[in-house]
Amino acid sequence: MKAQPSVIVVMLALVSTLPGIAQQLKPNELPTNIAGATTIIAPSQDFDALNASDDDLAYNGFPPRPDQVASPKAYASWVKAISASKTRIQPVLKQSNHFSGPAEVKKSGSASQNAGALDSYNWSGYLNLSGSSSYGTGSFYYVYADFLVPVARQPFSVCTGGWDYSVSWVGIDGWNSPDVLQAGFEADAYCDGSTTSTYYSPWYEWFPNSWTNITNLPIAPGDEYFVEVWSTSSTQGYAYLVNENTDQAVEISFKAPSGTTLKGNSAEWIVERPGIDGSLSTLANYVDDPFWDAYAVTFSDSVVDPSSSTSDSVTGLDKNGAADSFPTLLGPSAFLMQTTGSAH
Repeated sequence: MKAQPSVIVVMLALVSTLPGIAQQLKPNELPTNIAGATTIIAPSQDFDALNASDDDLAYNGFPPRPDQVASPKAYASWVKAISASKTRIQPVLKQSNHFSGPAEVKKSGSASQNAGALDSYNWSGYLNLSGSSSYGTGSFYYVYADFLVPVARQPFSVCTGGWDYSVSWVGIDGWNSPDVLQAGFEADAYCDGSTTSTYYSPWYEWFPNSWTNITNLPIAPGDEYFVEVWSTSSTQGYAYLVNENTDQAVEISFKAPSGTTLKGNSAEWIVERPGIDGSLSTLANYVDDPFWDAYAVTFSDSVVDPSSSTSDSVTGLDKNGAADSFPTLLGPSAFLMQTTGSAH
């Protein structure tokens, strides 16, 4: 049985009274080096994730499984990711001062279940609204996608004198709500005079907290990444990331920031120009970034993708209001993100 938001799961706990020591919720759950974040250790070698019960999957740190009969394509994508999860990494985390936040929208119109084209100063990609006004059975339960890590560059024929940033992610909330539960990766490019550099890292975040980098899950341009986030209550979130080139995976459990609760009103597949030091950065010239097997599922088992009639495309604008990052639908659950490579 899958977790419902109205169900409180009571588990054995080992609670430390020492400051800074994370609470260990289950015998196979370990604290990370970031307070409040935990991870599930690798299951035994004879554990059969593809045929395990939903409860056993959750206990062993695997993401929710789509219904094989009702959603065969979504299920096939999940099977691919789980089959690639040959090595479970115990994450080494590093808190960032960078933020991937809610959409900064240009248009005053609402997406509210009417598919259309929207503009945003930080988001670009696709989103879908569940119609839920509060956390419950109509809320989004989980969202995932496959990505191809792009090559991060500076704008065409321009050296900006510093870092340009891009983040690719899947998430819940952030459109008509002040929080976002999300995970993905950053692809950043630096240029100052003759000095150039790039930086790539997977991460997770529950805004308004900044994102947290996962420093020991390998990532490189051209790697295929599976990323999923989900919740089991309005304050309990999870992220599962798989590098399908190296067959390594990580699972992280984390709480909502103080005073924050999830609504589950929107699900997104996004390339973003993130916030750095309180203002929007210059978007890295990622050139193109394909998403495929992009699905979102509500607690009532409604499955949507970017091509659904209730999904909206979002065009990203540069700091001058010109279109800079935009999606092109390639199929029911696939689209291509592209950028003009603007220096704004």
